[in-house]
Formats: sequence, C-alpha cells, structure tokens
Amino acid sequence: MTEIVVVGAGVVGLAVAEELARSGREVLVLERDRVGETCAASVAAGMLAPAAEADATPHTTTVLALWSHGMYPEWVARLEATSGIDMEFDRSGTVVAALDADDLRELVHLERAQRRFGSESRRLSAEEARELQPSLGPGVVGGLLLSGDWQVNPRRLLQALRRSLELEGGRVFEGAAVQALERRDGAWRLVVQGSRTLKATMVVLAAGAWTASLVPPDLPKPPVRPVRGAALRLGGGLATPVVVRTPRVYVVPRASGETVVGATVEERGWEAEPLAGAVYELLKESRRALPCVDEMPLREVGVGFRPAIRDGVPAVGPLDGDRTLFVATGHYRKGIELAPLTAALVRALVEGREHPLAASVDPRRFGAQGEP
Repeated sequence: MTEIVVVGAGVVGLAVAEELARSGREVLVLERDRVGETCAASVAAGMLAPAAEADATPHTTTVLALWSHGMYPEWVARLEATSGIDMEFDRSGTVVAALDADDLRELVHLERAQRRFGSESRRLSAEEARELQPSLGPGVVGGLLLSGDWQVNPRRLLQALRRSLELEGGRVFEGAAVQALERRDGAWRLVVQGSRTLKATMVVLAAGAWTASLVPPDLPKPPVRPVRGAALRLGGGLATPVVVRTPRVYVVPRASGETVVGATVEERGWEAEPLAGAVYELLKESRRALPCVDEMPLREVGVGFRPAIRDGVPAVGPLDGDRTLFVATGHYRKGIELAPLTAALVRALVEGREHPLAASVDPRRFGAQGEP
C-alpha cells in the first residue's frame, strides 16, 4: 500500500508530489509516457506573466497567479539548491511592443487591467523599448515595460522537480498509464498499463487535459478539455534576456541560447500534428517585431495540450467526502505560474488544513455532471 499516488508528471503533478514528499509523505508518481515528453510544460515558453495577461484572465485566476508569483523566487531558490539544476529563472522583465495604432490602444486596456490588481508598468517610447531589447525592429512604435513579469525554463523546471522529489524519497514510474481507478476496501485501487495493480491511501489526479477521463463515474468530473498550442524553438538568442510580447505573439530568449516563439490557441481536440498555417503565423508576427528571427534556425515545432476548464479557474481539491481523491487540473496557460501555489494548496488539504484560496478552486463547484 502506497500512501499517496500522484497521476501525471507534468509541472503541476511533480510540484505537488515534491511538496508532499518534502512534508514526509510516501509518494509515488505515475506517468503515462516519459517525464517531459507529452505534458504541456514541455512545449511552454515558461513566462511568469500575471501582469501581461491580466486583461485576458478571469479575476480569480489572476488573484491566484499573483499569489503564486510571489512564491516563485523562494521556490526556485530552494529547488535549485536541492537539485543542483539551474532553471534559468530570469527577472529582466517583459516589453509589450506596439507595432501600430491599434496596438497602442491595446496597451491602454492592459494598463487599466494591471492597475486593478496593483501591478506596476511603465509606458515606453519606441526608443526606450529598443534600449531594453535592442533586437526590436524599426516597426515598433511604443511599448509597455512589465518589470514584474519573469520567465523560467520549463524543461529545466521539470528536471529540477523530479530530482528534488527523488532526493526527498519520492518515486517516479514512467510508461505507467492508469487504466482504471476504483475505491475498494477503504483504499484506492489503480489498474496500470500491463495489468499491474497498485493500492493507495490517497490519490492526486494531475494529468492535465487527461484528468477528467480518470475520475470514477460516481464522482464529479471537472469539465476539462484540451486546447492545443503550437510553439517554435529557434536557434540563437536576442540582444538581452528581456521577453517581447505583442498582442499576437510572444518571444522568449533563453539564457541557454535558444528563443521560444509562441503560441497558438486551437480548439482541435487531440490532433497532435502541427499545421503549416500555425507555424507561418508565429513566424510572421514574431519577425514583425524582431526581424532577427529571419536569421535563426528553426530547431523545433512543438504541440502541447493545455488543460482548459469552462470558467477559466483551476480545479484543485478533493472530489470525495473523505478527502482521499484529489484533482489538480484546469490551469490552462498558467500551469507553470501556478505550480508552487497548487503544491501548497494540495499539501494543506491533504493535511486537513484550510487554505484561504481553497474555496475558489474547489473542483466540486461544477456538480455531478460537470455543470456549474
């Protein structure tokens, strides 16, 4: 009998598992593929951007993001010290670049949204924007500096979480797809690929867009669906580490020398093959702001499935009255940003403690059939 099984080794699942193991719990993580192979975080750019997305994110989720954002520096420092892995956490900030009059009007709406949450920003002339990121091209007519929007390398974050988890005594089983989950004799019985069975006192379902399919039929299923996103990885960096965003694209320079361009938002179910049109749009919009993109090798086209939920607020907490089956899903584009807070929330709930934000993410808010 294992004390806690976490299903899913994406950034949320590993963050939850690492936090529980650090608290002294016996933790086993089951991953259907290999760690970092198919999870959304492996494709993500790793922006920590509560300010840049304040106008396009539900109020509750922005509150969660700001709370988690405040945890990030200490969280990263601890994980790097434990794992020995540099996660390329960078606090150089973000420039939202305007390329025409419509973009300048967008900046006004963004500033208003940020003021509602107390986020700091500063309007920039075209010259000031290019001083912060000299790679910006002549088409830029103005910008907005978000000094509090940062970045982290998601792939290195996954490595650091796994190593820290294992150093705390946790285990990760790869190629272990869960095929059935049922309550039997006071414990959870999991049927794993290859007809293996495991028993656990508690289970945390953190399988991203796949989570709802694992919930037993007699419990409420969070209405999670996959929203596809394509992102590009280019060889070569920008002049400085400052992230560049426009209303249509973002460009994230890595300390390791690559540049990430993203990301599309596509309602295409589980179709995993990238489309030429999506790649074209990302390249077209990124080179409008950063002409140097033309000279960069195209190293990778990645497709990930964000776990989207109907009201745009994550579902984190118990599904059953005994608080033995938990979910942590529905983070959509905020999984990396919300990882430290989600881990803290699950730990508090597993330990029977209340958390001031727990009610806002209660997965049972949708009812038995996933209806609000």
